[in-house]
Amino acid sequence: MNARDQADDSAGSPRTALIVLAAGAGTRMKSSLAKPLHRLAGLTMVEHVLEAGAAIEPDLTILVASEQTAGIPEAIGRTDISIVIQNPPRGTGHALRLALEAHPGIERCVMLYADHPLLTGEVVARLFEAQGAPGVKLAALTMPAAPGTGYGRIERTNDHATRIIEKADDIERYAEYEANSGMMALDAVWALPELRAIKESPKGEFYVTDLVEAATRAGGDPWPVTTVQESPEFLWGINDRVELANAETLLLNRIQTDLMRSGVTIRRPETVTIEAGVTIGPDTVIEPGCVIRRGTIIGSGCAIGPNAIIEASSIGNNVRVVASMVERSRIGDGSDVGPFSHLRAGSDIAAGVHIGNYVEVKQSRLESGVRVGHVSYLGDAHIGPKSNIGAGTITANYDGTSKHPTTVGANVLIGSDTMLVAPVNIGDGAKTGAGSVVTRDVAPGETVIGVPAKPRNPAEPKTQGKGEHQG
Repeated sequence: MNARDQADDSAGSPRTALIVLAAGAGTRMKSSLAKPLHRLAGLTMVEHVLEAGAAIEPDLTILVASEQTAGIPEAIGRTDISIVIQNPPRGTGHALRLALEAHPGIERCVMLYADHPLLTGEVVARLFEAQGAPGVKLAALTMPAAPGTGYGRIERTNDHATRIIEKADDIERYAEYEANSGMMALDAVWALPELRAIKESPKGEFYVTDLVEAATRAGGDPWPVTTVQESPEFLWGINDRVELANAETLLLNRIQTDLMRSGVTIRRPETVTIEAGVTIGPDTVIEPGCVIRRGTIIGSGCAIGPNAIIEASSIGNNVRVVASMVERSRIGDGSDVGPFSHLRAGSDIAAGVHIGNYVEVKQSRLESGVRVGHVSYLGDAHIGPKSNIGAGTITANYDGTSKHPTTVGANVLIGSDTMLVAPVNIGDGAKTGAGSVVTRDVAPGETVIGVPAKPRNPAEPKTQGKGEHQG
């Protein structure tokens, strides 16, 4: 038990624990990455399991890990998980016993597997509720299965679950049977001494499934063992990358189904990827070829795509994003982006902004009514309301050592092919001529032209073409 575990125990004994077993080697993944850290639908496998397990509102979350998987909590950014090391791994019963012994005072627990990402909070809550019934010591999570799937069979006597049969020759007698998933909810006070009494298998392991027979020997009325049967699509474990891909398809279909039933239109869903943790408002249309990553919030009445990629961004109502990439940025109501533009991290786009084709914005704020029509780069910039950025405008924000800001005021007209060499400030109502290289601040209302840009003499004839402020 590590220092964090000791600190947890000294603060008082937890009553309910979520225990996740993650000590397996995962050799069939053929990867240097621990199996529970492989991702599907935007989360690692173990994060899906932890999210499902959170439905019981545990006082304590414990991860039983090997030396190879002990870094999982750090890898997923969870500091609230207690680690118990199982070294060497000696079966599920051994793992559960170590977890309970490391944290005295646990009264009830749910034991899940870190490689079962199809679990949902509803399934785990039903399991926990079943074990909470009077007299129930153990509730096993089961599913219908066919022979050859590798799951043990629940044996019943007088409709009571009495033991789990693992023998293949017994299971082959059935076309379909009630299979044990291995996951269960337990009366931890009862389970701990029973786990200590489990006999070692010929392989030198201790199996938590032996608790079913232990409870059966004790008997009682009501019966101490119950089962909660769920569809296999919630209980499949992941052993290799083929199963990982199949599980991800199921998860993505669930997400899209929930969204469509809430009022979102998804055209050709088989071409669209929407990860877990995405929120989309009603009457928004997701066109084919879109990828919407975890952490994204999209309002109502939007048109996204085709072929848009949106990552962890906040998008308001009635926004249009076409064939563009938006990363960790914000877009206000009524704005439009694309096609073929890129909002990099930290872009903050206000309401009613137009960003056309081949525009890149990075760590910049564009106020309401700004127009950036074509082929421009705005980095580390603040663009004031109703300013027009002409085609080919570039903020030269990097001097080889540091990044510098560009500030453009309200109602500014930046001519086509203008280069704004930061740090530089353009005052309200100012203008730059086409092809200008601006190396100094421009006063409000001032017009500058040339290389380097200088104030234009009103007496001189205008030399810039008709489209000098193209936007």
